[in-house]
Amino acid sequence: MNYLAAVAVFVCQETIAILLFPLLARWLGPSGSRAWDPTAILKGIVERLVLFTALIHNYPQMLIAFGAMKLGTRLHDDKDAEISNTYFLIGNLLSILLAMIGAIVTLANWG
Repeated sequence: MNYLAAVAVFVCQETIAILLFPLLARWLGPSGSRAWDPTAILKGIVERLVLFTALIHNYPQMLIAFGAMKLGTRLHDDKDAEISNTYFLIGNLLSILLAMIGAIVTLANWG
């Protein structure tokens, strides 16, 4: 596996994410939320890096672990969090889709 090429694909994938997720936040996110929240951006990058790495190394089971972790972190009693289920679901599906497309491109060209 050419890891330099995989890094290049990941950087392109994250560039798309940096442009896409603020639009999603503006469209479906809670009112008054910051589109460029550094903590949320870093968390998203790490999530997609873990998924991307697992997928290019043939560990699709990580998708199950990712789903369980996301669901587990969603089950809380924080009344101040006004994130709709639609926003949560679409954001996570887009994140998984980006990681999957990045892995497919990497494996098709350099795997």
